Amino acid sequence: VMLEAVENHMPEVIIIDEIGTELEALAARTISEKGVQLVGTTHGNNLENLIKNPILTDLIGGIQYVILSDEEAKKRRTQKSILERKASPAFQIAIEINEQSHWIIHQNIQDSVDLILRKSYFSTQIRKLETNKKIYIGYKQVSSDLSTIFQHSNS
Repeated sequence: VMLEAVENHMPEVIIIDEIGTELEALAARTISEKGVQLVGTTHGNNLENLIKNPILTDLIGGIQYVILSDEEAKKRRTQKSILERKASPAFQIAIEINEQSHWIIHQNIQDSVDLILRKSYFSTQIRKLETNKKIYIGYKQVSSDLSTIFQHSNS
């Protein structure tokens, strides 16, 4: 239905509430690839939840295991078997809303996902609505360790 709406009406923006199925996630990414601006919601506590959720992973570009050559692994200072993003994410930014007055903003989902998959540090913007109704804006470096989330075997 979403793809039909894009093809028949050529909207500039589509708002999708509660993306929850693999088909909806794939449709969102396809719509994004057609140049339509997306605003959407889904359930999850943080961006890492989307990475490890096989149903919603298309929203962040999907992930795949890649086997690197010895030379490339040495150059990247990593293992030979790594996780990489398959495609561009459906959205440009992500806002995590875990509390009514506290938000974590990923200003570039593509960079955040890539850094999370590399088990590296990534930056987030923190916004808090203070009791005096002013909004505090700060930045935080976050460490990611997905080694316990993804267990890959070569069998």
